[in-house]
Amino acid sequence: MGHDLGYAALALLATSTYYVAFVVFRTAAGRMPPLRGSRPFHVAWTMLTDPVWFGGGLLLFAGLAGEVVAFEELPLAVAQPAFAVSLVLLVVYAVAVLGERMTRREWTSVALFVAATVLVGLSAGEGAAPAAAGRGWRHTLADPWPMVAVTVPALLVAGLVWLVGDRRAGGRHARRLAGVAYGIGAGACAGLAEAGIRGMALVYEDSRHDVLAVLDTPYPYLTLGLAALALGQLQVALQRCRLAIIATVLTVIGRGYLVLASTVLFHEGWPSDPVPFALRTGGFAVALAALLYFPRYERRGTAGLRDGRNTVRQVL
Repeated sequence: MGHDLGYAALALLATSTYYVAFVVFRTAAGRMPPLRGSRPFHVAWTMLTDPVWFGGGLLLFAGLAGEVVAFEELPLAVAQPAFAVSLVLLVVYAVAVLGERMTRREWTSVALFVAATVLVGLSAGEGAAPAAAGRGWRHTLADPWPMVAVTVPALLVAGLVWLVGDRRAGGRHARRLAGVAYGIGAGACAGLAEAGIRGMALVYEDSRHDVLAVLDTPYPYLTLGLAALALGQLQVALQRCRLAIIATVLTVIGRGYLVLASTVLFHEGWPSDPVPFALRTGGFAVALAALLYFPRYERRGTAGLRDGRNTVRQVL
């Protein structure tokens, strides 16, 4: 009992640290010049040379490391509620402290997203075991279609959101693309980056802890590339949209894309037992309903937006 309580506390601390990084990134967004997806090298340079953003990055990876340790030791019935509680606390903080305003429709969508995260998480661990062989470069080049099938959609969605977001952000009467769109783009990239981490862990275990075997797979490079895209898109979004919306959508889309990518890359089948099958299917259905219900554009006058001339409220 004490063992589980300790790891439950670690899970809550780790997920809270992960989301505190989002608040730090938002603060950094107010210090930065206007960021545009059509200038990716400028976005990367601005982020890496900003000490506040760099500190947020360290918090983010510390939180992720803590999640990996805690979630390996805890049953998902305990771990997923801890993750959901931290997400709810972030949304409450954004509204109460940062002054972000949300409509009843947006609150309903956020609640559905949180429910979807819990349902998908609780369904894990019941499917077929992941494939153990054939993950090296030679196998990937001989049969590239599984990698293409999961990589191309994420890149297309991220690129489309960036380009449309840049076009929508300009002009006096432009309608800003909603945070849900940026969350989808960044979430797909983040989920695929997590799938890369999953692949590295599987290869590391299968090869009896051979680091060179891990480096001889596409997964480290997939993780680095997609994580960079996700962080860049997140930072652009934080200058234009509300933190509560972005973080919620990114989390749910990321978890969902991780499940789908693992099914394609590692042959992790959909749960066959009735209860896990219903949980996962229901989770994806609830997430889809939340996406369809969400407003498509940001309302004018919403707190926390920036169009390149207005200033984002900073919280230090």
